[in-house]
Amino acid sequence: MSAGPMRAPLAAALWLWAALVLAGCLAADERVLEPRAAHELIEKNRGRPDFLIVDVRTPGEFQRGFIEGAVLMDYYAPEFRERFAALDRSATILVYCHSGSRSSNVLQLADKLGFSRVFDLRGGIVAWVGEQLPLATGAADRDIVPGPRS
Repeated sequence: MSAGPMRAPLAAALWLWAALVLAGCLAADERVLEPRAAHELIEKNRGRPDFLIVDVRTPGEFQRGFIEGAVLMDYYAPEFRERFAALDRSATILVYCHSGSRSSNVLQLADKLGFSRVFDLRGGIVAWVGEQLPLATGAADRDIVPGPRS
């Protein structure tokens, strides 16, 4: 018996295995929300003491417009990790930034710190505005969020 007839089923099995592995790796993270889904999460939880919207942009970015009810925790501030770690790990938290990079990093940090209900706004405030969802303006109220401040 030659090796030729055995190669086709083996190759097919290998391709199937690779497809299944890749599909698992590329599965969508249900914690990364499209802007409309994030808006629904906010509306559903508005006024709840165990819900927090965290804007991880810089103060200058925040002043140009933010999601109503958001608190500023500048991702680049030296005390960011310590302030984020001081949050209630069982709270529902929506985190966002400008375009999704910083908030994606925060989602990974939340996993490492043992948070159970952290969501990330896919595409950040850029995607939010792109969906014509409302922005608020004004100064950041940093005293809402526990933890050390610089």
